[in-house]
Amino acid sequence: MSRKFFVTVIAQSKRALVDLQKYDLDVFQPTARSNERKEFTIEGLLTMEEVERLVEGGYRVLVEEESSKRARAPREVIGFEEWIKGMEE
Repeated sequence: MSRKFFVTVIAQSKRALVDLQKYDLDVFQPTARSNERKEFTIEGLLTMEEVERLVEGGYRVLVEEESSKRARAPREVIGFEEWIKGMEE
């Protein structure tokens, strides 16, 4: 399984941003926006191979960090009775 990285993809135009669809990537649509330089950005979770394809396609890609390095919420499961005891202490 390929490692994935959190990235920001930078497109030179709105059309180029829309054209990202043809790459079938794991991008986060709610993060799409334009910046002060009239560029369009979107965040995503991509492999290095996908990053390479985008760069070859004329996009700029800022690789932020490997996905496994972001903290996940700790998961602890306890029974209801134990939870109640903890609340009483």
